[in-house]
Amino acid sequence: MGVGKELGFCFYRKTTRLSTEAERREADTRSLCCCEYIGHDKQPFHILGCCCNCEDFDLVCTRLITCKRIEQRNIDGMLIAFQDRLRLPWRGGAKRISLAALAPAIILPIMMGLAALNAKTAIVIMLTLMVFTYWGLQIAERTATKTSFFLSWVVFSVIYMALIFECEVPLLELLPIENNILLLLSLGAICLWYRIKKLAPLNLVTAQYGTTPKDELPGITEASSGEEQAEQQAHESIRLKGDTVLGIDDDDDDDAAINSSEHAGLMQHAAQPNICETCRKVTPRHAYHCVVCGSCVKRRSHHSYWLNCCIGENNYRLYLAALALSECALLLGANLTLTAVCHPFLVVRLLSLPLLLPDDCSEVFEDFELGISFIVAGYAMLISCYIAFVLVRQLYLLWRGTTMHEYKRAPAHNGSRNRVWSNWRAILN
Repeated sequence: MGVGKELGFCFYRKTTRLSTEAERREADTRSLCCCEYIGHDKQPFHILGCCCNCEDFDLVCTRLITCKRIEQRNIDGMLIAFQDRLRLPWRGGAKRISLAALAPAIILPIMMGLAALNAKTAIVIMLTLMVFTYWGLQIAERTATKTSFFLSWVVFSVIYMALIFECEVPLLELLPIENNILLLLSLGAICLWYRIKKLAPLNLVTAQYGTTPKDELPGITEASSGEEQAEQQAHESIRLKGDTVLGIDDDDDDDAAINSSEHAGLMQHAAQPNICETCRKVTPRHAYHCVVCGSCVKRRSHHSYWLNCCIGENNYRLYLAALALSECALLLGANLTLTAVCHPFLVVRLLSLPLLLPDDCSEVFEDFELGISFIVAGYAMLISCYIAFVLVRQLYLLWRGTTMHEYKRAPAHNGSRNRVWSNWRAILN
């Protein structure tokens, strides 16, 4: 009893100390003004002193001026201090600005401005942009890096395209109804993408076994001990089904044996619980582990680096709808921009609305405003081609009754055509 009381008292003291420290940190945070923050050294700091009290920075500057060797640890400490002090004033304390999130805000306008100079520069910049994007995505997928760079790229792309369309594109060439339709499509797509991002945490599996050893996970021993019984039952069910329905004799056992072994494997797989080997969680069917998110995701399709979240059970339908709306908005915006800055021609008139296509765009680079509008329209066309590819691929996987993750894992064992209509009904319901 004495040992139990002592352990209980120690636990109480530890819990009280942790709660006191948490309350102290919360009180310190509440006392900060919008330009102050708690640095990596747990000390309050002001954003105006971004280059003050940095010993590594002083040492690097001194060694650079005196032409002495600069150690790598000083450079790393200087970069860490700068990254920690790059803040944005915010209520309750300054918020840290990620360099990865800030880079697209600088790269995009520079690339668009250079591409608007002439046609050759525009071709080189667009090709470089495609190669750079593909290379960045490959590195992110290979290293399983959780980065906000691509999400920031999407956000600033939408902002810059909207600003240029509303400010630079000659709106006198557009009908009010065309501008309103584009605005509604754009706002609808933005709301859907925001909703997808907000629903992403609901895809994560929360049930967890903690630090239970692998050989003590529940369900493994029971399922393993019943393998022979499940296999025997599967053999008997296949044999009885063959005798009664197909009229298979006792001498014709070869096909029945093959089918029964496959059926036994399926029964054994269905009897065992899904337990993730990485995070030690019991997961539902079609739930797989995401290395980037660090958790299992319900009916995981893929990890979207453009949204910095996983697409799964709770946001997959909205993901398809957002792709379709974004495709329509980008194509409409590109068409309206090109027909405004180029010489258009009438294709057909639908419901008293003229459908125009650009004819001659040889004079767009003579004026910078026309050039930047033309570049933004071409940029929107590139994005629409990528979104169309993603949308067609997702619809194909939906038709096959599988997800992107399952398709990459076992492309030869994907769903059959018999489940096409049931898959579509499950998505639309």
